[in-house]
Amino acid sequence: MHTEIQELAEYETSRSADGLQQAVDTSQAVLFQGLLDPETGRLEFDWISSNLRELTGLDPAAFLSSDSWLERIHPDDRDLFLGSWHRLAAGRRQSCEYRIYSEEAGYRWVRDRRQGLSRNGDGRLRVVGSLVDITELSALRARLHDQEQVLRRLLEADEDMVCVLGRDGRIREINPAGLALLEIDDPDDIADAHIERFVVPGCRGKIAAAGRRVFQGEAVTTRVTLLSCRGRKRPVEVHAAPLYGPSGRINATVITSRDVTRPDSAESQAQYLAHFDMLTGLPNRALFRDRLLQAMAQAKRTDTLLAVMFLDMDNFKDVNDTLGHAVGDRLLREIAGRIKSCVRASDTVARFGGDEFGIIQTNLSMVEDAARLAERVVQVVGRPLTVEGHEIHPAVSIGVTLYPFEDHDADDLLKSADMAMYKAKREGRNRYQFYVAELNRMVQRRAVIERELRLALERGQLSLHYQPQLSLKNGHVVGVEALLRWQHPERGYISPAEFIPVAESTGLIMPIGEWVLREACRQARAWKDAGLPPLRVAVNLSAAQFRHHNLLDTITRALQEAKLDPPFLEVELTESLIMKDVHSTIETLRHLHDLGVQISVDDFGTGYSSLSYLTRFPIHKIKLDQSFVRDVHNRDGAAIARTVIMLGR
Repeated sequence: MHTEIQELAEYETSRSADGLQQAVDTSQAVLFQGLLDPETGRLEFDWISSNLRELTGLDPAAFLSSDSWLERIHPDDRDLFLGSWHRLAAGRRQSCEYRIYSEEAGYRWVRDRRQGLSRNGDGRLRVVGSLVDITELSALRARLHDQEQVLRRLLEADEDMVCVLGRDGRIREINPAGLALLEIDDPDDIADAHIERFVVPGCRGKIAAAGRRVFQGEAVTTRVTLLSCRGRKRPVEVHAAPLYGPSGRINATVITSRDVTRPDSAESQAQYLAHFDMLTGLPNRALFRDRLLQAMAQAKRTDTLLAVMFLDMDNFKDVNDTLGHAVGDRLLREIAGRIKSCVRASDTVARFGGDEFGIIQTNLSMVEDAARLAERVVQVVGRPLTVEGHEIHPAVSIGVTLYPFEDHDADDLLKSADMAMYKAKREGRNRYQFYVAELNRMVQRRAVIERELRLALERGQLSLHYQPQLSLKNGHVVGVEALLRWQHPERGYISPAEFIPVAESTGLIMPIGEWVLREACRQARAWKDAGLPPLRVAVNLSAAQFRHHNLLDTITRALQEAKLDPPFLEVELTESLIMKDVHSTIETLRHLHDLGVQISVDDFGTGYSSLSYLTRFPIHKIKLDQSFVRDVHNRDGAAIARTVIMLGR
């Protein structure tokens, strides 16, 4: 597509009508050019190639601007279309895919690529671009996606372990049966792990030899003993076969492993029936309880939360009574799929019987994680659907209980979740409720905080307070730290400890953080213009800001708008933040260092850093955690503080 755009760009430079016609004749793309207003995002077309008729069935003259084009775009794609024009106005080449209505064929998928050339005297941007019909490609993608989902479902249902190994022998994919065989609680625990980690030492030579034969194009069957994460030995029969890439090269190995100690046929089927629901294929209550016990043990080991949810369909009996049990069964299968689509692979969804389901949500860091999942399940389950010609509007009531906040027994957790579910029904159905009333109030307050925080910035309710930083040598103020405060007109002062986590979890931290940067730079410049001694202003960066690809542009823009020299801005990062993805961190820190911005590490000594990294991080300042300062008067505390200070130098 870039070729067509380049052809049109050359036409704009040469103004050669012959060159344009040749580009159109040799291209399957619809070409266009026009002038884009950067303020409104509106494009006025100068010219559209005549082959537009083949795509839409209309004369190109019918399209005078992007407004008339917008009318023919599928409603679900219009925001994407408009957003791409606004980004183009900012000077970035754009490409997007959307559906456009054709008089003859209905909606067609197109790929739209365009770029800006130069600006006119009135500020409008000269734009050239191309459209290509990708309907068949889109359909192919959909088919491939469906095939992938079918294969994934087959792998999930397979009772044998199936895993894919890269050329280096590291695990790239593994199915649930494999996780169970190796007794892996969290799939993230084996990310990029080598297969030999799960093979007893005496069998590793067999695995290596089998791998060499596979990459010579052979399929190999052998017997080895696997070693689970809990130290259990599992004798298995392994079948390894090559996995070919598009070029015909062997890219990976696919391995199936059958537990040779496992009974087959009738006994195996009996085991399945004892643990799974035949209608939906979900775990049943017995398996749910077993997994709950495992999840509780893991939560205790890792000091994390888990949520147990009890779900009951609202008015499901009416469906069975009026439409019949066949429709009811199909509805239950659909609902089971919808619930499962909401959870992670590490979570558990079960059917208890009738119209009752359960969810185990593991590795929660906060209560709101459970609230978000429950809200999502309510929304997804509640989407209308048609079953055998009948339009049905399903709804679900959910009760939520938490471990270890509430109960410490698996059966008690289920009872509490059941009671909370009935509370949700009494409150009006089609909603969720926590078993502990205080958690409901906390989640509701968080929702209020989120809603009002979205308005706080534009209404001027946020402000910065500046905490002075003093030199111990002479007591002079050498800098200030910008601290974000929220003064609500009705609720009064709202603590950052309450609204900052909400901002981080909802993404509001990005616009708020950008405002803090701009305001801090503006204030530092204002002090300088007022004749005060130059002061460096320190701003805390959140993890989302630091990892965002636009960080350098945001900081540069804030400095330029305030006309503030980079050395007078200091960015503060927590020790825990810089130790995540160290290589990426070092690269970002070097860019900030090259920009001239000062960099400090806050809460140093909280236990995350390897001292070897200190020399690799281009930082200017280390802020010792208060635990060091608190104990600095005793000999051990003073020794630690002196050591860190020496390292910092």
